Amino acid sequence: MGHVRLLAETTARRAVFCVIGGLMFGAYVVLVTGFMQMLGDPSLPPVIIWILVAVAAVIALSPPVLLGVRTLEIQAVRAFLDVDVPLPVGPVSNEARWRGALWYTAHLLVGAAATMVLLSAVPVGIVLILRTSADGLVMGQLLGIFADVPWPFAIVIGVLMLAAAGAAYYLGGAVLRILAPRLLGPSAAERIATLELEARTLAERNRLARDLHDSVGHALTITTLQAAAAARALDRDPVGGTEVARTALAAIEETGRAAVADLDRVLGLLRTEADDARERAPVPTLAGAAELVERARLTGRDVRLDLPQALDGIPLVVGREAYAVIREGLTNALRHGADPVTIAVTRPGEAVRVEITNRVMSTVPDPGDRAGGRGLAGLREGLTLVGGTLRAGPAPKEPGPDRTGTGVVTHGTWRLVAALPLTDPPLEHADD
Repeated sequence: MGHVRLLAETTARRAVFCVIGGLMFGAYVVLVTGFMQMLGDPSLPPVIIWILVAVAAVIALSPPVLLGVRTLEIQAVRAFLDVDVPLPVGPVSNEARWRGALWYTAHLLVGAAATMVLLSAVPVGIVLILRTSADGLVMGQLLGIFADVPWPFAIVIGVLMLAAAGAAYYLGGAVLRILAPRLLGPSAAERIATLELEARTLAERNRLARDLHDSVGHALTITTLQAAAAARALDRDPVGGTEVARTALAAIEETGRAAVADLDRVLGLLRTEADDARERAPVPTLAGAAELVERARLTGRDVRLDLPQALDGIPLVVGREAYAVIREGLTNALRHGADPVTIAVTRPGEAVRVEITNRVMSTVPDPGDRAGGRGLAGLREGLTLVGGTLRAGPAPKEPGPDRTGTGVVTHGTWRLVAALPLTDPPLEHADD
């Protein structure tokens, strides 16, 4: 029963699609017939008739080459024929327009043929089935050669005719299914435009994932340090340390709110179906670096920021990536490094340079490398998209005394340097 139901549903959808083509073909037939009758009427001036013919020809011949008609045909093919033809993306070439015109013609002709079978076979088939005898119904003009067929054979022929109508739609739909990818499929230019769109979409989603990772990671680091600072203050002075603990808790609350806002912004951007309806939160840029540093200072860490006074002329996406560098570098410094943490933003020539340094302490077999997860890799991906570079690693170390008994303690500097060009990057969008 499942196969029969699937066959019936497929035939019904194909029949609807073919009927649409047949109706459009019928409109053209009516139009041509009307003008033929007008041309045969001597009372009408020929000039007026030919002007009307020219106007009607333009109207009748324009649909096959219109982009909107091709798009509607593709959507109809996807809905009724179950053919996965991609919608047009980017500029439409002349070759795609002509293939669309051929498809439009094929749709009309196949639909007209299937509809003619329906209009001729179904009435005759029904009359043949309803006959109780060879002389039961006076339908000679309709039955034609089948008027004298004995009733048992008339029923068989009637059933076959009804089946022929369904088969005409099924086969007509099959023919159109074969032609659809060839005539409605994307041209070379459309394929390139689709690949470029997919690449931009993937890059944007990767950036959003990295942004969420960095934002939540930074918030968790600040929250952990604030909680530890509050605990230490209460351990040292249960009475006098309450003010420090209260400040730390307020910073935790503020950081949590900021993290929730970032989470809501990123999830909102991923809800593509609500792109036009939502209000986007502002994208963080270099101007927000001061707030990052202020939150870090509330944990008791020595963080210093040197920002240029004028931030004008920095493209939005460059400022966004510079902010991401500062956030990731500061998070790693707070999590793995020692004070002081220095952040310097400069503008040497047509570029923005971000340098983050902090002290590190490590034992000898450990060269000072830290497990950064996907943080630095994500930064490099984002900087590559805007033509930037990233260098991160320890500076030369200075041997110091052993305070742990596990090896020689070394004191050095961890440096992260990012350079971003100020030229407009290819993936910058006005709605970022």
